Amino acid sequence: MADVPPVRFYERRAAVPEQIHKNSHFYFFQMGVADQLVPVNDFGYLDWLWNHWSGDIAGYDPAEDIRAGKEALRDPANLRMGLGLYRQNFPADAFGTEKWEMGRLLAGLPTQPTLYLHGSEDPVVDEEILADIVAALPEGSDGVLLQGVGHFPMVEAPEEVNRRILDFLGK
Repeated sequence: MADVPPVRFYERRAAVPEQIHKNSHFYFFQMGVADQLVPVNDFGYLDWLWNHWSGDIAGYDPAEDIRAGKEALRDPANLRMGLGLYRQNFPADAFGTEKWEMGRLLAGLPTQPTLYLHGSEDPVVDEEILADIVAALPEGSDGVLLQGVGHFPMVEAPEEVNRRILDFLGK
């Protein structure tokens, strides 16, 4: 698991204004106007969103990853599918209510030992929440707050992520 904690831990910060702001894309992507606004200014929203989630990570240049994402979304069908992921899984009329089907799925925990990785610059999880996540996971699980890493650990720190995964699997 990486950067998206089980819902029960995510909820701890859900009402914090800074976290609401960090998660504004969930709400924005629900609106039909997102289909027209996201591509404006060469997908300038994606540039802002990436910086909003990760900022300036030392030693990592996101330019190629951002370019590839924009290229993939230039096809309107791909953009609809990308936004559809949010609309399907976080529907405006059910998101956060008892009717929210994805919420039930996201509330569950893995049944096998799990490695949970989270970037220290992504504010959803801190040391305390990380410790609680690991405590709730099955015996043999572990968690790491990757220092200086934002919301995209697999692309921001691939060597460290791969090393930690291999170390975990080697246990």
